[in-house]
Amino acid sequence: MKRYGVFLIIAVSLALTACRLLPGHSTAQETDVVFALGTREGFSSPLQAALKPAGPALEFEGSSFVLTGVHRKMLDALIADWSREKPRYLLAGYTPPGLPDDYARSLSERRAQAVRQYLIENKIEAAYLQTVGFGFDSSLNSPSSSVVVIFRQ
Repeated sequence: MKRYGVFLIIAVSLALTACRLLPGHSTAQETDVVFALGTREGFSSPLQAALKPAGPALEFEGSSFVLTGVHRKMLDALIADWSREKPRYLLAGYTPPGLPDDYARSLSERRAQAVRQYLIENKIEAAYLQTVGFGFDSSLNSPSSSVVVIFRQ
């Protein structure tokens, strides 16, 4: 009976290892960005592209993801620009180091989604907006504070 269990474990291990070789399977060395809302089509990752912010970063306090009056004022200028040219925006959330990984990504994503929701409520079409939460796990030139950066695509 023990031999059967050992053979089963070896067979499962070999099968899982073989799955890595299938087409379309990404390896851990590739930089993948998971976009939470909407299609990735037409959007570039800030990790792989030299994107420029559309305006100043929106700073958040502590673990808050609620927009303030200052945030709304900054976003209103962005809304006015969008109605003329209709660019795509990537809303990237960040947190400072020191938070648990899952919590940092979740918090940064909630902040980006709060910004997205405000923009949608103020007449920017959802198809022109994309969110991503990096937490503090991002490229070396990314912010290391509690901000949402809006990149113009």
